[in-house]
Amino acid sequence: MSTTPRLPGRPLVSVIMPCRNGMPFVRHAVERVLAQKAPLELLFVNVDSSDGSLQEVSAIDDDRIRVIEAPTGTAPGPARNLAASRAQGDVLAFADVADLWRPDKLERQLRLRSETGAALVYSDCRVIDGAGRVLGAYLSRHRPKEGTITKRLLKENFVRLSTVLVDRAAFECLGGFHEDFHVACDYLFAIRLSLRASFALDPEALVDYRIHDRNLTADFRRTYAENVRVFDLLLADEAASLGATHLRRARSLVLWRWAIREGMAGPANWTEACRRAGQAVRSAGLVTGVGTLAAALRGGLRNLPLRMRMDRARGTLVQAPSLRALTAAA
Repeated sequence: MSTTPRLPGRPLVSVIMPCRNGMPFVRHAVERVLAQKAPLELLFVNVDSSDGSLQEVSAIDDDRIRVIEAPTGTAPGPARNLAASRAQGDVLAFADVADLWRPDKLERQLRLRSETGAALVYSDCRVIDGAGRVLGAYLSRHRPKEGTITKRLLKENFVRLSTVLVDRAAFECLGGFHEDFHVACDYLFAIRLSLRASFALDPEALVDYRIHDRNLTADFRRTYAENVRVFDLLLADEAASLGATHLRRARSLVLWRWAIREGMAGPANWTEACRRAGQAVRSAGLVTGVGTLAAALRGGLRNLPLRMRMDRARGTLVQAPSLRALTAAA
């Protein structure tokens, strides 16, 4: 394995994989990246791993792997930015230590990029549990779009980062990922890029997205809190482009989803659920705020079967009957 900053030949795709304690999944994830037919380099960013992940990857004899040691405590966004600053490719892709790429992922996405001229290409993915059992399709929960997708993205983030292939120039134009966000930096990036460039979708599931107890999104309160901050930032920086009314409605929708999720967690959380519901109404005004509740409930009911399977895989199964009680209270 090479740890030098140069490779023989310039790779087309720089694949970025941050890792903090990726065992037991990391080797399989790396091997799936290296099995791609496209020319690539793998920038493996080690962040405080103490479980043998670095040693596991170091044992793989492949000069396309470059190891980057990130400073202690580096969050995922800054870790990816660090790797991007050292990338040699014209195109960036992002891999997760627990996710599995299909062998033809990059080949298909590079072809789609060439055909459409899109700055960002993404795909569907299958949701799997820790043992590799398929739980469902990720985009079945959404109505994905391509081309100009900003309005749809404001309602929900359906661009899974481990499916993304993006022009390096477009990534750098935005300054990479916002480093003040731990979970939602990819969501903010997707919204901001969608204002400036077109997206293309491959409807095939090119990635297996693994749900396990160490997923960042397992902490749903942190996820929702950061999503609210995303819209606070967009209201400050992009209101002229996106429209303040659209942004306040989107912020209200996030807060309603947060309220519903708290309510589903059981009676002990209902006070918090009511607090978030009040914030949702205040965020967009009474009429619009109540109107977004209907959208949140429709999405929640549509996504409930897969959401329950995902929560079960994480060990954070919510109580579905509480949704009925929360709906009645609202």
